[in-house]
Amino acid sequence: MNNFDIIVVGGGHAGIEAAYIASQFKLNIAIITIPGIGLGSAPCNPSVGGVGKGQVVREIDALGGLMGILADKAGIQYRTLNDSKGFAVQSSRVQIDKERYSLEAEALIATIPNITVLREKVTTIEHVDGLYRITGINTYSAPKVIMTVGTFLNGKLHTGSEQSYGGRVGCEPSKGLTDIFSSIKTRPQRFKTGTPPRLAKTSINYEKLEEQPSDSTVRNFHCLHLPFERHVQQASCYLAHTNEETMSVIRANKEKSPMFNGQIQGVGARYCPSIEDKAFRYPDKNIHHVFIEPEGLEIDTMYPSGISSSLPKEVQEQYVRSISGLENAEILVYGYAVEYDVIDTTDLNLTLEHTELSGLYFAGQVNGTSGYEEAAGQGLIAGANAALAILERNPLILSRHESYIGVMIEDLTSNTRDEPYRLFTARSENRLFIREDNSLLRMRPYRSSLGLSLPLDQYQENFLTQYEDLMNFCDETMISEKSPLMQQFSGEGEQRQLVRRMSVTELLKQAWLNPITTLIEVFSHFGLQVSYDLVRSVAISKKYDGYIKRSEDQFEKLKKMDGMKIDWQQIASSSNVSFECKQRIARIKPDTFGQLKLIEGIRPATLAVVAAKAL
Repeated sequence: MNNFDIIVVGGGHAGIEAAYIASQFKLNIAIITIPGIGLGSAPCNPSVGGVGKGQVVREIDALGGLMGILADKAGIQYRTLNDSKGFAVQSSRVQIDKERYSLEAEALIATIPNITVLREKVTTIEHVDGLYRITGINTYSAPKVIMTVGTFLNGKLHTGSEQSYGGRVGCEPSKGLTDIFSSIKTRPQRFKTGTPPRLAKTSINYEKLEEQPSDSTVRNFHCLHLPFERHVQQASCYLAHTNEETMSVIRANKEKSPMFNGQIQGVGARYCPSIEDKAFRYPDKNIHHVFIEPEGLEIDTMYPSGISSSLPKEVQEQYVRSISGLENAEILVYGYAVEYDVIDTTDLNLTLEHTELSGLYFAGQVNGTSGYEEAAGQGLIAGANAALAILERNPLILSRHESYIGVMIEDLTSNTRDEPYRLFTARSENRLFIREDNSLLRMRPYRSSLGLSLPLDQYQENFLTQYEDLMNFCDETMISEKSPLMQQFSGEGEQRQLVRRMSVTELLKQAWLNPITTLIEVFSHFGLQVSYDLVRSVAISKKYDGYIKRSEDQFEKLKKMDGMKIDWQQIASSSNVSFECKQRIARIKPDTFGQLKLIEGIRPATLAVVAAKAL
């Protein structure tokens, strides 16, 4: 059968999420992917999650997506990033076995009868009589097409003066989008990403490195998995550092770097810099973290995150071996940079459908984003909306006030990107509310609107009911100051003495108490058996309750502040404003708050800082 309801072009993280969510509507779905590449492959850092990204993975999971399931099944090391900071910015990160992740993706997709995987390269796409006709070895048609082609459009690889074509090393090249589909234009500015050299496991001296074992207290991503039961053997990552010799080697070879000698024209991600970027952006800094991470349990290579490079092979060898512990490191795959075409995302609407070509959707790195998680989030939104459009139902549009996926898609569709987009917690003005722990609650109304009936939906419904009951319990249950339970929460010093009767909610807001462990003790005292997920979500929600309400009030006031005069120089010198935002503010020199808001790349967190000073 060559006719489908939806065709997804590309089998990466965006593609499989799009196909998987769309298949839940009982439509016939095809994934067309390049031969020789497994579904959901991880060509760059084999990890899932991270700052802002962990929240996205849990949102995907709560909406019925794949990434959390696959990450758990392939997860070999778990960590919490920002664990010394507040709960709002803490993010889970899982190092995955990249071979297992792809095998699990292949196996799961193979169990879905209404998804067909076609392994061939697309050569042309035509829009004829309301249908998209896609030609590869064969010709296929569908009313809806989702383009998730990653870095493959006109992809060009660089290692020193060596150049080749393709979206990643060892893969066939792909034509540009305008060659495949003449009605679509890409941005004139190409984007760039990069990857570090892969090192042989056995050539590293781990005794000189700082070991980072897997953290057994990090909750699995998939809400239906047992919280802390790992599916595969756990492994350690290791921390190394560059030094003066490392950076001297790189600086001495500047003219050999494709990034600095004019060979590469594409723009790279500001917050995922190559080691060359670091060398010349921070000329006085020689010590940078290098995270030595396994690519899999049975894979012979380690991924040295933090030293991505397009320098010549002999220079890569020299600077790698200058790092303590890597003196005898053997490079099995050399680092490279890849330039690729991206579309102008202002041509997309909030469903990720193209504004001029009905039925054509885009998701993933072709939209100028970086990261597997961002790609997967877009894929889910594009896939759900393509299916909903076929069924003539209301679209799925997530509010930026309620989700990081919503933040990302509004950012993408409202501004032309001048560099690859990376999601951070600071991009949200409501990050105290859109946390990992309450993803099920935040996404429940959206998941419910899809009208699907799976174990996930029943779990979420039960979770919501119990959550509301427990929130009421915390408000209504009073504890006497003479109670042994209350006494155990009193700390040393007058400021930590609990000398009056108070509700459980008030108790959880005491600054010196960990709200999660405190609530566990309270529930145990009252004979309540409550799951860890519920305890965590209730405890943190109560802890942040006042801050969240204040944040919502500030958000409403932001809308009324556009005419307010500002001092851009004062803002650009503030320690509470990111380096990226300072650069943009200094370039534009805005006079009013409204002008500040319109600057490309200004984060909501920066707006909140300015607004807080004015209120």
